[in-house]
Amino acid sequence: MKDGKMTEKEIAVFNYVKSNGGRVSIDEIAEALERSPRSIGPNINAFVSNDLAVREKVEVEGAEKPVTYVVLTDAGMNFVPATEE
Repeated sequence: MKDGKMTEKEIAVFNYVKSNGGRVSIDEIAEALERSPRSIGPNINAFVSNDLAVREKVEVEGAEKPVTYVVLTDAGMNFVPATEE
């Protein structure tokens, strides 16, 4: 993501999170977009580095590791992505 422009994959991830209340687990995003959680990581990193989102780790009883959520910031909720040319 550069100059506020996103790739098609970044837009798909961003729009999914935004249209689902601005707080979605990485596993849910991956399942919905038919991608692996690992492949979504770079997209989330771009959002975090541009202050559009934060990661939130939540301990879930019985789960072996915390669930990581992508949570849009106020800036993220108001952001309208543009595609790279």
